[in-house]
Amino acid sequence: MDNKYLVTIITVCYNAGRSIIKTMESVLDQDFADFEYIIKDAASTDGSLKYIEEYRKKFEKKGIPFRFYSERDEGIYDGMNIAVKYAMGRWVCFMNAGDSFYSSRVLSNIFSEKQYPNAAIIYGDAIEYEYGHYYKFRKNFEAIEERMPFSHQSAFANRELLSRIPFNTDLKIGADYDFLLTVYKKGYHFQDTGEIVCIISKDGVSSLNSYDTFIESLEIRRAHDIKLPSGLALKRILLDKKLRQFVQNTFPKSVKKRIRQLQWRLRKQNFKVTLPHWEKAYHKVR
Repeated sequence: MDNKYLVTIITVCYNAGRSIIKTMESVLDQDFADFEYIIKDAASTDGSLKYIEEYRKKFEKKGIPFRFYSERDEGIYDGMNIAVKYAMGRWVCFMNAGDSFYSSRVLSNIFSEKQYPNAAIIYGDAIEYEYGHYYKFRKNFEAIEERMPFSHQSAFANRELLSRIPFNTDLKIGADYDFLLTVYKKGYHFQDTGEIVCIISKDGVSSLNSYDTFIESLEIRRAHDIKLPSGLALKRILLDKKLRQFVQNTFPKSVKKRIRQLQWRLRKQNFKVTLPHWEKAYHKVR
């Protein structure tokens, strides 16, 4: 399939509620012209389809190509694979419902008068929001064999590559990490844009299941012939992950917030954010 647009933005969602509004607003407000927007919904029943339909006219009025599909799928990664089949852009970014672009100029900053002829994946920075606090994701491409090197919402992947290497739907949490490792192991080029791309919520599946996320990441790394920690080192890591999961499952929100505040101080994860209007409005309404 030829590229009709330079960029395709995809939101895969199910019962997203009002959080989809923030995402749509951030896409709608982009000052870049050469992109399309696709929402792949998994047959929601919570009323979120009403919000999507209301925004259809706004996208049409601004001249942004907008397509919306509501059909059952086998989970988020299956939904992402399905959405890629509908995409007509050269570069694809997956922006989850509830997440948003960092500013109106993200796409123009990355793509206006810039080309990435040798890159299979381009990426940038992500701002994470948790317990009322904004901080930068600890991006580190050199650590790709140990963990996610950057947030998937901050990445733009070549569509043809996504078609040839679909997400592994047998994985429930880390198929995006598995995809990045596959691309990396095949020798494709990654390029850092240096731009802040998105604001992401920490309410996702992987952020709430740190132990399960780690176990699945071990399976993924093993499948890619990456040397894993063993013996006492692995036992210590597993104990740490179990403790984190216990805290997440049992401690009240106020205690968890204080723990995270301490971690942010120790890691020096303080970031002054100039909030876009969609981020301000969402937290005010919520």
